[in-house]
Amino acid sequence: MTEALFDPRSVAVVGASGDPAKWGYWLAKGALSGASRRPVHLVNARGADVLGHATYRSLRDLPETPDLVAVATPPHTYEQVVGDALDAGARHLVAITAGVVYPGGLPALAERVRSAGARLVGPTSMGVYDSASALALTWGTLTPGPIGVVSQSGSVGLELGYLAAKEGLGLSRFVSVGAAADLGVRELAGAVAAAPHTRVVILYLEDLSIGRDLIALAGGKPVILLTVGGSAAGRRAVTSHTGALATPDAVVDALCRAAGVLRARTPQEAIHIAQACLAVPAAVRRVAVVADSGGQGALAAELAERLGLEVPAFTPATVGALRALLPPDAGLSNPVDLAGAGEADLATYPRIAEIVAPEVDAVVLTGYFGSYAADSPALEGAELAAAARLAETLTTRPCLIHTMRPEGPTVDFLRAAGVPVHGTIDAVMTGLSALRSLTHVPTPGPRETTPFPGDISGFVALRRTLMAAGVAFPAGLLYDGGDPGLAYPLVLKALGPAHKTDVGGVVLGIRLPAELHREAARMRAALGGLPLWVEEQVTTPGVELIVGAHRDPHVGPVVTFGAGGVLAELIADTVTALAPLTHEEAAEVIATTRVSRLLHGWRGAPPADIGAVAHAMVVLGRILDAHPEITEIEINPLKDGVALDAYAS
Repeated sequence: MTEALFDPRSVAVVGASGDPAKWGYWLAKGALSGASRRPVHLVNARGADVLGHATYRSLRDLPETPDLVAVATPPHTYEQVVGDALDAGARHLVAITAGVVYPGGLPALAERVRSAGARLVGPTSMGVYDSASALALTWGTLTPGPIGVVSQSGSVGLELGYLAAKEGLGLSRFVSVGAAADLGVRELAGAVAAAPHTRVVILYLEDLSIGRDLIALAGGKPVILLTVGGSAAGRRAVTSHTGALATPDAVVDALCRAAGVLRARTPQEAIHIAQACLAVPAAVRRVAVVADSGGQGALAAELAERLGLEVPAFTPATVGALRALLPPDAGLSNPVDLAGAGEADLATYPRIAEIVAPEVDAVVLTGYFGSYAADSPALEGAELAAAARLAETLTTRPCLIHTMRPEGPTVDFLRAAGVPVHGTIDAVMTGLSALRSLTHVPTPGPRETTPFPGDISGFVALRRTLMAAGVAFPAGLLYDGGDPGLAYPLVLKALGPAHKTDVGGVVLGIRLPAELHREAARMRAALGGLPLWVEEQVTTPGVELIVGAHRDPHVGPVVTFGAGGVLAELIADTVTALAPLTHEEAAEVIATTRVSRLLHGWRGAPPADIGAVAHAMVVLGRILDAHPEITEIEINPLKDGVALDAYAS
C-alpha cells in the first residue's frame, strides 16, 4: 500500500491557494503538473479559482474518491479535514500542516487513519515527490534524477534536492517524514529504495530509531546516511569506560559498517558521495591523478592519501607510454603533470587517462579540462570530442573531473554522460574516499539464541562466569584481613567503582603482608567499607586493552575494543561494532585500530594473544545480548589475554 503513495490514482489538495508565499500554492502547482497522469482536485474554503482552475469548498463536494489528499490548512481545521478525507475514501494523506493538536495526540490520529484503511505522512511533513509518476507535492521545484531522499527534516531533504540539481543530478523520490504519526522512516525508506528509478538512497536521520532495520534496507543499492551522530534519547550518565567510548557517533559508524552504508557529514558531502556511487560501480582504493600542473597534482595526491586512498607509482611500461606522449619536463609518475600538453592538444586528456586507467580503480583529472569551451567557444568542438572519448572509453575505470570553472557546454555534456564534474578537488576525493568502505561488508554472524549461562550479579559472580566462558583472570580472592596465600606482588582493589583509580580504589605493587594490611585499612576508611579484592599482579610487559559491551537504546548491544587502562578515554583509539560477534568478526574489528599493530609485536616485543582478545569480545557481546537487564559490561584492562578487572551494570 505504501507504494501507491508515490503514484496515486487521483490527488486532492486541501488549502489550495494562488499566493506563491503559501504552501497551498506549491502543492496545487505541483499536483497540477501531473494532471495529464491523474485527476487533480483543488479545495479552497472560499471557492476561489486557483492557478486558473476551479476549486471545491470541501472534500465532501468532490465528484470522485480522492486517492491521496494533501493537507495545508490551519491547525484548528485539521481534525475536520482528516475526517472528511477518510469519509471520502482517501487511501493516503500527506499532512503539511504544523502545530496540529489532535484529540488524544498523534497516536489517536494514527489509529483513526489506520482504522479507515488509510496511511498518513506527517503531520509537519514537507511533502512527497516521485519523478516517474509526475507527483510533486512539496515546496519549490525538484529536478528528476536517480537519487532517492528520505528525510526527518523537510528542509534538509529539499536542500539535498537543490544541491543535486546544481551538480547535474536530481531526485527519483523524496519524502519528508515529519512527525511520523503513522508512516515512519522504515516503511518510507523501503519504498524509496525499492523504486526502479532510484539508483542511490540518501537518508537524513535525526535519531537512530530505525536501528538495525538499516541493515535490511541497504540491500542492493548504495545507501548514504546523513545524521547528526545518533540519538540522545535514552542516554544516561555512563559509569564505565565503555559507555564513554561507545558514543552515539561511534554507534552510527558501527551500524553503517554492519549495513554497508556510507556515512556523510553534510548535505553537500552526501551529494558528492552519491555522485561517486553513480559513476563508480565498485569499491575504490587506488587512484590515478592527471593534472595540468605539478601543484594541482601534488595537492590532489596528498588529499587522496590523507583521506585513505592510495596513489600508487606506475609500472615502467606505463611510464614509458606516458614519456612517448608528454613533454620532457612532464611528471610521469603518479600524479601525472601534463606540463602544458593538454592545452596544446585537448585529445591528450583522454589519451593519458586511458594509459593510466588499467593500474587503478579510478582516474581523477584536475585542472582546466572542462573549462576550455566556457572561456573560448572556438575550443568547444575539440573539448567536446575529448569529453566524448573519455565517456566512451573509461567505462571499466571511471573518471572523475575537477575543473576550475564547473560550467559551460563540456561540463553539461560530461554530467549528462554520467561523468562527475566538481568545482573543487575536495569534492572529488571526498566522494571517492567514501567508497573505500565498500571493499568489504561483513556478513552478520550467527546469533546465539540460548541464554548465556552463569551469574553476573557483582564482580565475584561476573568473574566466575567469564572464567567459565574461557576468559582468563589472575589468581585472587576476597580479602578478609588474613594471609591471602597468593604470590607477591599483589594488587588490592575495592569492589564497586568502575573508575577505581579516580577514588583511590586500587593499589598496585604490594610486596609485603604488612603493606597489604596497611593499604586495606586505608582503603576501607576512605571508601566506606566496600568489599576488597586481592589478586596476583600480572608483571609481563603486555599492552593494556579495553573490551566492553554497551546497550544503545536504538541499535541494541554493541562491542567496543581498543587501547585500555586509565588512559582509555584520553587515547580514544577504539572501534565499536554491533554485537554479538563471531570470532572472525571480532578479529576484523581488532585489526582496524592503531593499537592492533602493537599486538603483533612492535620493535621486538612478543606478539599478544589476539585470539584471546577476540574471544573476550565475543563473550561480552553474547552476555549483553542474552541479558536485557544489563546496560554495559567491560573488561579493563585486558593484558596478555588476562582480564585484570571487570565491571557490569
